[in-house]
Amino acid sequence: MQKKLEPGNLLDEYGNLAQAGYALSLVKKYDRDKIQANPFRIKEWDYYLIHNSHFGVALTVDDNSYMGLMSISFLDFDARTERTVSPMTVFPMGKTNLPPDSGYGETKYHDKKCYFSFRVEKGRRVLRAWMKNFEDHEPIRMKIILDKEPEDSMVIATPFEKEKAFYYNQKIIGMRARGVVEYKGRRHYLNPEDSFGLLDWGRGVWTYSNTWYWSAMHG
Repeated sequence: MQKKLEPGNLLDEYGNLAQAGYALSLVKKYDRDKIQANPFRIKEWDYYLIHNSHFGVALTVDDNSYMGLMSISFLDFDARTERTVSPMTVFPMGKTNLPPDSGYGETKYHDKKCYFSFRVEKGRRVLRAWMKNFEDHEPIRMKIILDKEPEDSMVIATPFEKEKAFYYNQKIIGMRARGVVEYKGRRHYLNPEDSFGLLDWGRGVWTYSNTWYWSAMHG
């Protein structure tokens, strides 16, 4: 049985996970500069899923050191179709500058093909995303606001058998969503009465081969 995490630094002086366990908030402090493992194995990402009963969008900004990934998915639940486009970058090595905490700052990336901004401000999360050639040379763009964030989330610090490898993860579910997504000439609206958002936030050093199983439910 995992133990409840105590406040403090995530890593000890040797670069190993200071304490494995769970918490309801980010009581451990993540600091990329404290990591002593192979820098090519550092993985950091912010993943949002926002949806109602008719459609959903998934947004990812990911810095895996040796490669980066910026992804948008559009899920049409009525038509039972899905479209995902995931441009990649080579050897970002932390230059994406993802915040060390999910509760403040901005996750941001832009180039000629896409733009992402996940900003935490005044108790809400403002998500903006745009991709030039999402489908049939047409763009997708959106602005979404998530608020009414639950006080409790699921935070897990996971160790590996390999020294200096760890996974620090937070899942925030049940946020209310409002906003608009423009796709294929249509505007798709999110209203707080029936639209929800979740965040899967991860930082860590992975071993070479992993298989992850996870789920979250809200409504």
